[in-house]
Amino acid sequence: MKKRFVVSLILALSLISAIAPANAANENWRDPFVTRIMKTISQDPSYTDAVLTDLDRNGIPEVFIIKKGTYGKIGTGFTMTDNTITEIEVPSNIIGECLENIDVYVKNDTYIFVGAEVARYSSTIMYYKLVLANNKLTATRINKSDVSPYAHITYVDKYSNNLLDNGYPNRNKIYDFIASYDMVNEISAVRSVANLRINGELATVTGYTVNDSNYFKVRDIAMLMRNTSAKFNVSWDSELEAIMIDTHSDYVPIGGELSSDIDQDMNVVENNTPIYVDGRRTAITAYNINGSSYFKIRDIADAAGFEIQWDGGSQTINLITE
Repeated sequence: MKKRFVVSLILALSLISAIAPANAANENWRDPFVTRIMKTISQDPSYTDAVLTDLDRNGIPEVFIIKKGTYGKIGTGFTMTDNTITEIEVPSNIIGECLENIDVYVKNDTYIFVGAEVARYSSTIMYYKLVLANNKLTATRINKSDVSPYAHITYVDKYSNNLLDNGYPNRNKIYDFIASYDMVNEISAVRSVANLRINGELATVTGYTVNDSNYFKVRDIAMLMRNTSAKFNVSWDSELEAIMIDTHSDYVPIGGELSSDIDQDMNVVENNTPIYVDGRRTAITAYNINGSSYFKIRDIADAAGFEIQWDGGSQTINLITE
């Protein structure tokens, strides 16, 4: 979960124009980026994940290629300068997760980019100030309290771990990933039109699409998965004031699961409630929509240990446990 200072949607939208670059950059970077990502992954197939972000706010994003896995290192970075691909020197003191969890704070009209990661074999969340200058990315360790007093702007970087097809980079998938990047980041939520199937069986569940990703109530998914090998329980720890997910455990319903009620007057804020999976604090993206916590379906899958397949033709999310 992105650990963020909770702000209202109104505040987020009122500040969002400030993060957009002053001059819209041309779009000549997209095709060269596709080609470079194809080449990079082909040369070293262990680096299969990619992040798009714009740390220098010039309208052209940076690309960082990351080794697959939760603790994957950053392999390479690049951007475009004067219509030429430019290499970025990447730091060795952070892992790829840090670039997938970026928050932006505003201090005296200065934008502070902060990445977060969870230390290996620990529940400690570490925060880093990220600065891109002279084609070098630096990551300086900070405390969350160093930035939490400042206004927080909702910021969405693009991340993908679905760029391969049968073990090889797929140009169409990479192109779709690059095409999905927008210079202006803003939070929006609409009712999801995706179908959901559990091991081939159609499930009735309501969710939201937030910034191109599908989010569902974690209790709804637990209810649907309760009779599968990927069953898990969800509970609230009043002492830690945290959501607890226990894998391979029977789900205990609390009532109200799988309700189809959707309020058209949506109130969307980021959820900074700590989330623990099997006793370990984890980085999971979540939103509070109309008073309920919604998790990204891929994050739920990673936590509970089931597979996700996406059928774009039928707009169907397939959850596979067997």
